[in-house]
Amino acid sequence: MKEIQVYAPEENGEEVREVLDSYSSDVYSVQGERNGSDIIEFTATVVSSDIDDAVSELKSIKQIESGELVVRVLKEESLIEKGQKTRGGSAMLSQEEIYSSAQESANFNYPQWALIALSAAIASYGLILDNVTVVIGAMMLAPMLSPIVSSAVSLTIGDKTLLKQAAGTSFLSILIALTVSTVSVIPFPSEITPLMSMIVSSEIPNMLLSLFVGSAAVLAFVTGIRDQIAGVAVAIALVPPLAAAGVGLRMAEWLFASRAFSIAVVNLLAVIVSGSTVLKLLGFKPSTYYKKKSAENLHLIYPVSMILMSVLMALLLLTSF
Repeated sequence: MKEIQVYAPEENGEEVREVLDSYSSDVYSVQGERNGSDIIEFTATVVSSDIDDAVSELKSIKQIESGELVVRVLKEESLIEKGQKTRGGSAMLSQEEIYSSAQESANFNYPQWALIALSAAIASYGLILDNVTVVIGAMMLAPMLSPIVSSAVSLTIGDKTLLKQAAGTSFLSILIALTVSTVSVIPFPSEITPLMSMIVSSEIPNMLLSLFVGSAAVLAFVTGIRDQIAGVAVAIALVPPLAAAGVGLRMAEWLFASRAFSIAVVNLLAVIVSGSTVLKLLGFKPSTYYKKKSAENLHLIYPVSMILMSVLMALLLLTSF
């Protein structure tokens, strides 16, 4: 169960209550004012799996103009009624909640950019010291999950604006990690360590691991876990190879650097493709006709990504380091 708040113009209160009454037996309202206009604030306890349908019906009320309806999903609730089975929370967020979280997660703030840079520097030092513990610590710092899962969500629902934002954040994150990894080790002489060699190995299980990581990341995201756990899993697939690529550039080991960066790209594509596939299997889909058409166009990204992943993996296998 989730508690939702709905703000609607006073003159449309009857239509809104009718929709809410069809999804909840626990609806109450108060009159208020918002932006100088009279409104009615409704509060209702709705089964988590019904939130998407309820919001869709509220949005379809033609009498309410765009911007006049506001819906807030507040928190998980338990509804206890005498003579009725107690209804509690759901293990998964609603589609509207997931979409809202994806929009919020598509961009980084300054502290998150700083964490990307710090994690890249720490991972680079761990690589030249051949210290796997330091590299693991770096992965725990990197907030890599948010824009990648937002990309998977945008592909699934056909939101091109969200895709551009999330892809831009992901690209800049990679650029920052690669640059910091290169610059941070300039003062120190280095050579290819056993740990670095292991990271750039091109075995097939590495790509399968990224597919599993992407699936796990999305499952964690839709259950509300988000960065705390799944972000570490995504960082496993991205931080070490990006740091290795940066160290390789510092050493002028062009083949090594290109292999490490190619592995990072393969892992990134695998996470996005597998994550989007999981969302589809969970029933996540476009909510409007326009987004459905947009999603059909964006679906071309899937075969292109698979072809690029296959080509890069073949090159990696043919040029074993």
